[in-house]
Amino acid sequence: MTAGYDEKPAIDQAEIARAVRERVIRARSVLSEASDAHDTVGLSPALDELEEALHAAREYGVTIPPAGSA
Repeated sequence: MTAGYDEKPAIDQAEIARAVRERVIRARSVLSEASDAHDTVGLSPALDELEEALHAAREYGVTIPPAGSA
């Protein structure tokens, strides 16, 4: 018998997929706003966040629709 530390909590895959999709959508929006505003200071972190969000999607196997499709 273990002390319980080997037990992994049940993870809701649908909840993970929803959160990852929302992160990508937010990141795309922030990047678009920075680009539209010609915000050179905000552009780099916005792009970094989008790249990290897309990486998370690949890591979890979440399909992300192309930008602009709802």
